[in-house]
Amino acid sequence: MPDADSRTVLEAHVLRSTIARAALLHGSRRSPRQLRRPFGPLLVSVGVGVVLLLAIWAATRIITVMEEREREREQRERSAPVVAVVAGDEWFLERLID
Repeated sequence: MPDADSRTVLEAHVLRSTIARAALLHGSRRSPRQLRRPFGPLLVSVGVGVVLLLAIWAATRIITVMEEREREREQRERSAPVVAVVAGDEWFLERLID
């Protein structure tokens, strides 16, 4: 009987060692069905990419609109006539803005 007990202990040890080695080499997943699918991280990364692209588009659009307004303002200032009005000894400049 002692041979059977020691043999059982040795077989259990070998089995545990084999399972531990397989887990270290191949990970803790037991079957391909239990593998995590990459759809979650893929969707998150696509979402982050879309948000970044929208932010870049919005920033460039805002900068373009601001530049257009600045150009229009400068054009209005250049086209507004300046009139000199004499009042006594002082000169006053007035801009006529429509």
